[in-house]
Amino acid sequence: MGIRKKRDTSYSMTQRLLKKLGEGRVVEYWTKYGMYKSAELLSIEMQEYVSPYVLRYMSNKYDWKRNCNPKSAIYVGVKRGTVPSSYYKHLIFPTEEIKNEHNNISR
Repeated sequence: MGIRKKRDTSYSMTQRLLKKLGEGRVVEYWTKYGMYKSAELLSIEMQEYVSPYVLRYMSNKYDWKRNCNPKSAIYVGVKRGTVPSSYYKHLIFPTEEIKNEHNNISR
């Protein structure tokens, strides 16, 4: 096996976000606003375009978690049982409410 050349990734948007704002600030935007809106706000702050998929990559790479909005379609689907919550590993669902809903239905 050969030795691979180390790539220079300092030019990537991921590295520029981490260097300029820090991981804490980026996570704060992502948890508060989600992928698309936080990309919009970070684009304004960085004064250059930040793709929402950069934030998706970072959330998967660094294993970020955020609470699910109870009014979202994803939450409604998980609550009904039509969508497995395992599809959304980055979301934290309010499990107490879901359990209570199932208990009330069975009575």
